Amino acid sequence: MGSFSKKAILLVIALSMCVFADVAPQTVQDSMDGNWLVINGQRRFISGMNIAWIDFANDVGDTRLDINAFRNKIRQIRSAGGNAVRWWLHTDASRCPTINSDGEVTGIGSRTIENMRQALDTAYAYGVVVSMCLFSFDLLVPGDQPPKSEYSDFDLESNHQFLTVPENLDTYLENGLGPILEAVGDHPAIMCWEVFNEAEGMLASAGWDAVVEKITQDDILRITNRIAGFVRSNTNKMVSTGMANPTYHTMYSDEALINAGGDENGWLDFYMMHYYPEWYGENVSPFHNPASHWNMDRPVLIGEFMARGWTEGEQGPKQQLMTTKSIIDAYQHTYDKGYAGALSWSMTEGNSDFFGDFSTTAPALEHMFDNYKDDIMIKDVEVEWLSGDLAMKVEFTDLPTPVGDDGYFELGTMFSGNFSATTDVHIDIFVEEGSGTNLQLQPVIKVSDAWTWSPASEEVIDLSTITQGEWVTITIPVTAFGADDLSDVREILFQYWAYDDSYTGTIYFNDVKLDDEVLFDFNSEGSSWGTAADEAHVSLASVPEATSIIRNSRSGSSVNTLAPMVRVSGRRVNVEMTNASDLKIDVVNLRGKTVAKVDLRNRDAGSYSFTLNDISAGNYILRMHYGNSQANSFITLK
Repeated sequence: MGSFSKKAILLVIALSMCVFADVAPQTVQDSMDGNWLVINGQRRFISGMNIAWIDFANDVGDTRLDINAFRNKIRQIRSAGGNAVRWWLHTDASRCPTINSDGEVTGIGSRTIENMRQALDTAYAYGVVVSMCLFSFDLLVPGDQPPKSEYSDFDLESNHQFLTVPENLDTYLENGLGPILEAVGDHPAIMCWEVFNEAEGMLASAGWDAVVEKITQDDILRITNRIAGFVRSNTNKMVSTGMANPTYHTMYSDEALINAGGDENGWLDFYMMHYYPEWYGENVSPFHNPASHWNMDRPVLIGEFMARGWTEGEQGPKQQLMTTKSIIDAYQHTYDKGYAGALSWSMTEGNSDFFGDFSTTAPALEHMFDNYKDDIMIKDVEVEWLSGDLAMKVEFTDLPTPVGDDGYFELGTMFSGNFSATTDVHIDIFVEEGSGTNLQLQPVIKVSDAWTWSPASEEVIDLSTITQGEWVTITIPVTAFGADDLSDVREILFQYWAYDDSYTGTIYFNDVKLDDEVLFDFNSEGSSWGTAADEAHVSLASVPEATSIIRNSRSGSSVNTLAPMVRVSGRRVNVEMTNASDLKIDVVNLRGKTVAKVDLRNRDAGSYSFTLNDISAGNYILRMHYGNSQANSFITLK
């Protein structure tokens, strides 16, 4: 990931931003020039990966997109020298668009357009284009099939009606795609509008067992034609569809599409084919044949393939692989042999051991950029990665007060943890000076595969009790969560709400620990929580330079105001003691060696100060012992 920083020169993006300046719609028509795409006036070879999804089928709809996770994927692609991603939108329609029992589309999710705009603005800022894939064969796969087992309300029959009743497509164009195109149809970060992912899997002839309902080839062609024509009539963007393998290209001729749907403009600008060596040998491999081999009447982009190199005879999930290719050779082949580009699968696939992931594709993206920068780079951007001691920064602007039973908001993350045989959860919190005080946060965990909601309802944190500008450790007894079985914790989160008036303020979270075990230190890119981040801007940020360290601990809503308060500013440590104290402070390097000691035991109440001038620059732990308690804080000396 770091190699690209040597190459990018001219433009530095403010990486912590969640919302970028308004991006003007594109006014020029995209097209193909030879084998390559021309996007917003730039002729480029496509070199990238599938994001696929951040949260399957849930990136658009009524919940907020985890923009931090999305941004991290875009930055990874750009830092390796890539220029494109493929992102699934409606997917199986379990969250968006809204389809009634008759198969009619009545609308889209309340946050669909907002999420799409945010994602596209992010991609545009980094010089990455996005293939916007609308629907997948998952429309006709039951809701209990991975990776969508949580969608218990998935309605196969409604989707089948949507796909097979011609009039129902009109409702999608009017109530679904229409509003989307009006808002972001000409966003310059759009590579193309992609109608389907592997629609052929819904054909009876395909024999895909996971697809329990079937539709006809005429249904697929009719929908593809109508959506393609609608996009072409309402935007300056191109249209394609993701074919399950190269053999299906003859199915999508202009004549066949127009005959099925009746729209003279409903044809594909280029073909997008997928290839997996578990199912096909060299005769159906784009990586063993030039683009001309297929006798297609327009350019070809390889939209899915394994994100790592593969070897003939290697065992796949279903059967042995039939061809061999290294990942660098795969991308090089597409460039040399007349393809429009390559997007490997994927950045979020659960079976990364087999398919690979960003780490296995990155060398190929770097190779392509090193050798063909002028054919790939859309925007000259230096990607800066935060490092050092970081914290999760949560910014609220006019957070509303509760309305009814749904008046609270959530910030959390999914993970796997065992809280049994433990005592406390500790969370360091820093409230920025000038923030409001009228906010309450309730810690919650979700337990077992039932995701049982287990709030620590007696441990609500009230910001009016926390001194601003200081790091405070919140201590929550594990027993306060009230769960019967703490051995299988699946999620940790805060519910939060404003009271009396709307809330505006900034809070930093750091070092979430289970007893002495650090669960989250927020020190790596993409580590901020985002499973639910309602009405807040969540990002990573450096720990505030002038740190104040806690009066040791806090549990519930009461602060131990008699404990000493330790502040660190630069290389000076200041201690305020409201009573006689037995405070001891050790400065410990990251190898565990104590490099300085301060003994304030038996000192009178008052102010004390000392410097750390004799210690080398670097990162240290300030370990404070007070009575039977201990508090640690990470400090950086410059």
